[in-house]
This record gives sequence, structure tokens and C-alpha cells, in this order.
Amino acid sequence: MTTRLKTGAALLILSISYYVIELIVAARWPAPHDYSWSRNMISDLGVPECLGEMHRYGTPRDRFICSPWHALMSAEFVLLGILVLAAAVLLSPMLPKRPLARSIPYLAMINCLGNVLVGVFPGSAGEVPDGNHLRAVLHPTGAYLELFSGIAIMAIIAWLYRPHRGYTALTLALLAVSIFGMVAALTSENFAPGAAERLAIDPFVWWRIGTGVVLLAMARRGTAPITYV
Repeated sequence: MTTRLKTGAALLILSISYYVIELIVAARWPAPHDYSWSRNMISDLGVPECLGEMHRYGTPRDRFICSPWHALMSAEFVLLGILVLAAAVLLSPMLPKRPLARSIPYLAMINCLGNVLVGVFPGSAGEVPDGNHLRAVLHPTGAYLELFSGIAIMAIIAWLYRPHRGYTALTLALLAVSIFGMVAALTSENFAPGAAERLAIDPFVWWRIGTGVVLLAMARRGTAPITYV
């Protein structure tokens, strides 16, 4: 069981690869343009076409899209989904024996599917005249599956482990940031779209990394991990 716990924790921590790959792919943006972490969408990094200047909400020169290393980012999206599913499979037997806990593996499957759709059907096609209709539909579908399943997992874990106040408080804080980002992305035209998307999507990745660190530290100390309560 300790080996299973360590492996699952390591898979959660490996989610940090998402940020490493983002930095690498963003650095390949062609000069004189720079990838904007506030204006550009995350998925712009995986778009295979060099689309040039794009317009959002009718504003001119809103963002530039040209990602030479798009394949690496798309592969990372798929990997991110596989990591969460594999970790859930390993760690789910250690969850509390309560009805809510049974939903975690299924939510992880949905999250994995969402990430795979995001990677296999790159974004922004819906913004291009005569863009690929399948991509325009399946990419945002995958993004929403990823977002809502991640929010649901954090909410359920916060409830299941509410006696662990520090861990629960951190989970709830990340959950609040994710919900705020989602609302900002969906309702505000004044909020930088890339920043809002990151506030919505990234907290679940942060939570996975943090949870993995906590579990790995407990496993190495030989103390009872929070997953046993």
C-alpha cells in the first residue's frame, strides 16, 4: 500500500510538467511577438496553424497566435489527463468508504477525457472563418469537462477531509480561485481572457501538485496519510 501511495503521489506531482512545457512552448513564439500570459489563451500554445493577429470581443490586435512547438503542448494536455486518471486509480482504494468518495474515479475519467479532447482537438478554430467545425465544438467541450470535473473533485475532497483543517482550507482557497476565474472568464469582457482562464483552470493543477507533495511526505515519514481517514 505504501508503494501504491508513493506512486500515486508522484503522478500527482508530475503535473508540474504542465508548467514546464508551457514555458518551453511559449518561448518559441516567433519574434517580434511574445506570448502574453494575460491575453493569450492557454490553448493558443497548442494551435497548429499560425493565425497571426486574433480579435476577441471586437478589440483590435487582441492577441497573436503562432505556436511552432504546438505538438508538444497538445501532447502535454493529453499527458495531464492521463496523470490524473492514473493517480486516481492508484489512490482511490485509500479514500474513505463513503458514497461521495466513489465518484472520484469517475470524475478523474471525465477530467482525463476533457484534457485529451483539448489536446487532440486544438483550440481557437472556432474563431477562424471556415475553421474546422469538429475542433470548434470538441475543444471547448473538453475544456468545460476538465474545468467542472476538477472543481467537483476539489469540492468533494474538501468535504471528505474537513477534519484536516489546514489541508481543507488550502483546497477551499484553490476552489474559490477556480470558481472566480470561471465566472470572470464567462461574464467579464474587461478581465484579461488569458488570466481569467488560468485562474479557472490552474488551481486544480496546483491542488494536484500540493496533494502529491503532502502524501509523499507522509509516506516517507511513515505517518498515516490523509487518505486513510
